[in-house]
Amino acid sequence: MVRRCSSWSSASKARRTENGSRRYSPSRPNGTRGYIRADSLRLSQTPYRIVVNRKALSLTLWEGCRKVKTYRIGLGTKYTPTPVGKFYLASLIKPVNPNSIYGSFAYGLSGYSPVIKNWTWGGIIGIHGTNDPSSVGKRISHGCIRMRNRQIEALVKILPLGTPVEIR
Repeated sequence: MVRRCSSWSSASKARRTENGSRRYSPSRPNGTRGYIRADSLRLSQTPYRIVVNRKALSLTLWEGCRKVKTYRIGLGTKYTPTPVGKFYLASLIKPVNPNSIYGSFAYGLSGYSPVIKNWTWGGIIGIHGTNDPSSVGKRISHGCIRMRNRQIEALVKILPLGTPVEIR
């Protein structure tokens, strides 16, 4: 019997045509897809994926079918919720000051806040560290996923851009 695990990737959701592929686009509204010219694509794979459980306030790192680690996280409030959906790690920023509200690193996701539209770059949600570790385990962010700095630093060492992120 072959063991299969639940997974998602932007590649599995792509529809290839003669001239290109249909991909999820990092734009509003969340879940928007568009075509990319085939000669503009560079395909890559990662065995990793992230699953965020909003109810449990947890982020689980998976490598294939193996659960690597589960972290306690902070999420958005009832008024600035962390959106549900399938996204990917779209950017990585190392703030000049690691004691900023974003901590030592911040991944930008391909998704946007459903309510914040006037934030820098239109309300992109992210996974980042924090200068307030007491916020981890609480619902007090503007929609981003907060982690302890040492935890986001561990993820940055292994997760490439493009890693799938499912928020449930």
